[in-house]
Amino acid sequence: MEKVKLPIHEHPLLPITRFFSSRGCNGCGSKGYIYGGYRCNELGCETPSFHKECAESLPEITHSSHPDHPLKLQLNDKVSACNQCGIELVEEKWIYMCSICDFKLDLHCAKEAERSHQHEHPLKLTNVLSTIKHYERFFKWRECKTCDFQFFYGELCYECFECKEAFHEECAKFFPEANHSSHPQHPLKFLSFEAAPDYVDERCLLCEEKFDQGSFALISKTFHHCDVCNFSICTACMKNPPPVLVESPTTHEHQLHLVPRHMYFICNACGRVGGHSPYFCVQCNFMIHRQCIDLPRVININRHDHRISYTTRLGHGKWICKVCRNEVDGFYGAYTCVKCPSFAVHSRCATREDIWDMIELEGMPDEDDEVAPFEVIDDNTIKHFSHDHNLQINKDGHFQILLVCEACVLQILSEPFYSCKQCNFILHEKCANHPRKKRHVYNNLPFTLLISDGEVYQCWLCSQDFTGFRYKSGLSMNIDVRCAAISDTLEHGSHQHSLYYSSNLSKRCNRCEMMKPVYRCDECDYGLENQCALLPNKVMRIRYDDHPLILSFGDTNVASEYWCEACETKVNPKEWFYTCNDCGTTLHISCVVGDFSYIKPGSRSSLYKNTKVVSNTSSCRPICSGCNSRCKLLSVLKISKALDDVYICSLQCLRNYIFLRGGNRYVDLR
Repeated sequence: MEKVKLPIHEHPLLPITRFFSSRGCNGCGSKGYIYGGYRCNELGCETPSFHKECAESLPEITHSSHPDHPLKLQLNDKVSACNQCGIELVEEKWIYMCSICDFKLDLHCAKEAERSHQHEHPLKLTNVLSTIKHYERFFKWRECKTCDFQFFYGELCYECFECKEAFHEECAKFFPEANHSSHPQHPLKFLSFEAAPDYVDERCLLCEEKFDQGSFALISKTFHHCDVCNFSICTACMKNPPPVLVESPTTHEHQLHLVPRHMYFICNACGRVGGHSPYFCVQCNFMIHRQCIDLPRVININRHDHRISYTTRLGHGKWICKVCRNEVDGFYGAYTCVKCPSFAVHSRCATREDIWDMIELEGMPDEDDEVAPFEVIDDNTIKHFSHDHNLQINKDGHFQILLVCEACVLQILSEPFYSCKQCNFILHEKCANHPRKKRHVYNNLPFTLLISDGEVYQCWLCSQDFTGFRYKSGLSMNIDVRCAAISDTLEHGSHQHSLYYSSNLSKRCNRCEMMKPVYRCDECDYGLENQCALLPNKVMRIRYDDHPLILSFGDTNVASEYWCEACETKVNPKEWFYTCNDCGTTLHISCVVGDFSYIKPGSRSSLYKNTKVVSNTSSCRPICSGCNSRCKLLSVLKISKALDDVYICSLQCLRNYIFLRGGNRYVDLR
């Protein structure tokens, strides 16, 4: 559909038939399902959804709360409060306002009229937060006159100013009973969960929320029940009923009917089993969850660099979901990639808010074929976007111990690399191929590759301080190119199975025991956090060995003792360590890779005053002022002082040193 420019939002809005549970309507602030309405289709918009009536708010209304003058729709220009309910009105929020009296009304109150509630006096919508200032009056009616349950602090309620009584918003609307569109044959009684008969289902027939745990339930845990049909729904569905009939051409060619009852079915759109209230096509036996109506046709997700498209069926074959890694039934709807024939994602998995960037791309030009990170000059020469000069390939395989890649800040070693003949700029061949833009599981917004600006950043994934190239998403999310290179699947030498990205932080890393594994195995209880998963597989430490040191993942069958060449203490052969396959040299991980290993020597840190990272490659190693031992690592922190320089080998040693100097990291260290 075409976007519509409405005054209620800064961006054009897309009319939709989708049913979605969102953070609420940005117009009136109501929480819960929005059936149809409008949503914003701009990347990163924080306020995407609107009820249809809120988005199409009239430019001028008359309202019973202010009958003397008309109210005009306009942006609020200062922090104030709604004159009816007392809820704070933030700046740049659309409200109704009287230009004569400075009377303000939010959109929620503008939609509400006075209610009689079988009460002899009119009831007006107000806010417990606004009445607590009048403590004596609030104290007299701490409880709802209808249900006897207390009010939430700040809850909307209806108040009778003559009787000094108040009622929950739901009690005023639905007590003692009310009709509902999904059950027209009998009125539904207003009940508390504690007073419900034993035979009543614990879940809402329409949305499946438990009555005593629903996101929008009152503290009194009220619901609505027909004792003739044993039909029960939650207060949220009572207030905001789903439509009985739906027409959504992108979903199905025929009209869909709500079937408000318990029934076992398989949703044609997502292939998942349902047990409550599907929408049903009478003509062709099509059934669908209400959450699956009007699924987006073309989208981007953070598990794939290409856009993916919805299809009503994948067809024969073994399909595995890229998100949950369970099987996808090819005879039901799913998402697939035109450029990657084996790629498949469940419909529900692809449209999760932490997976999808919430932008619908149908009809928009495909931007997957973006500009390459470099221009090919000839078979051996490229012009990379990060450098002013041409770079030439080197594939001689000789070990380059002292050369450091500008992108990942790791040693070049024997890998192919590009170098500049006019300056010291060097890139691994694989680092030169990092895309300018990419998707990553850590955020559903795209990442952009940025070159080094001399600053030290902290990677959001592995928490390592680093320089070099970085991928940035949003205003401040930076990840280094090592972490960015692994999206959702990791093949690691420490484990026989593939490891997959996981957001479950309740497990421990199998190497360091930290409670933050990022990559986990589906087949067994094994996981690694990013720092451990991305330790370099090969390093050179010429002081201890002329050969490359290989990362070893331990051997449970070894009974002999190993000794670290750097610190001269024991190495547990059952744990990870670095070793030389030719000479048998062994070193602890901590004696090879440290807190400053991913910071290019010469970089000054804005985090610590008068400091910079320097190489520790000379034959005489400095003594660390934090632990009073010789610095073992290739990169250490140097604190420039007037009389004598100070060297620090780790962040813990820096903390120790600063603590001894007065406890402030910004203390004058000169």
